[in-house]
Amino acid sequence: MKKLLLLAVPFTVFLSCSSDSEDTTPVKAKKIIEVKQDNQPFYKFTYNSKGAIEQITNYNNGVPANITVVEYTNDLETKRRVYNSQYTLFNYQTYTYTGKFISERSIFSVNQSTGQEILTQVTRYTNDATKSSNNLTAVQYYDGTGNLKWQQEISYTDKNGSSITNVYSDSGVKTNVSTTVKDNSIAWDKVLDPFVYQHDHNTTSSDNKNLVDGSTTGYTVEFTYDKDNYPLTAKYVHSNGLKYTYTFTWE
Repeated sequence: MKKLLLLAVPFTVFLSCSSDSEDTTPVKAKKIIEVKQDNQPFYKFTYNSKGAIEQITNYNNGVPANITVVEYTNDLETKRRVYNSQYTLFNYQTYTYTGKFISERSIFSVNQSTGQEILTQVTRYTNDATKSSNNLTAVQYYDGTGNLKWQQEISYTDKNGSSITNVYSDSGVKTNVSTTVKDNSIAWDKVLDPFVYQHDHNTTSSDNKNLVDGSTTGYTVEFTYDKDNYPLTAKYVHSNGLKYTYTFTWE
């Protein structure tokens, strides 16, 4: 997971069985400004005058790899442009809302030689508007020509956002079951996607069972926190043996 399976996750959408204990809401608001992976820069974040995420720089082996620039309409994120290290646009995403909830995301690739834009994926989201968080209940993924490729149904197991996600093929065959467990502390990766109402807490474990071949993949995370319940470190251990340690800087 040199890319952490976060921003690019076309699979389990920032979802996640931890205890239903009393919520420990942080006593002060903080912004994450830097993430290091094994002591090397991994993400750096900047914010606009309203305190909303404005730019995300992602690093590979400590070297800037791409830059995401966030655009807003009426204080809602409506586009994210992604540039390479030479600041050439190579893809972007647009977001359509129903009320405050994202109902559709469109992903476009950009040919760096010709500038041609190609729609590569459309994702449609079903939200429960009666809830203040953990609203997402279903996701459908389509290719750029409108063909359904696969879909998800999500059920939550606690108020933190822990969840069980059933994945189905385009023909409706159940292919995977993902179980995600979350704690009740502030999520460090909340700014990596515009689903601000969906992702409040940190994932402590995630398992994906492939019903076709019987294999299981996933990871566990061990966090440390500051006195305000913001994560300071996270040790990720993956089922394939890979291990990464992340450190977080807040202001």
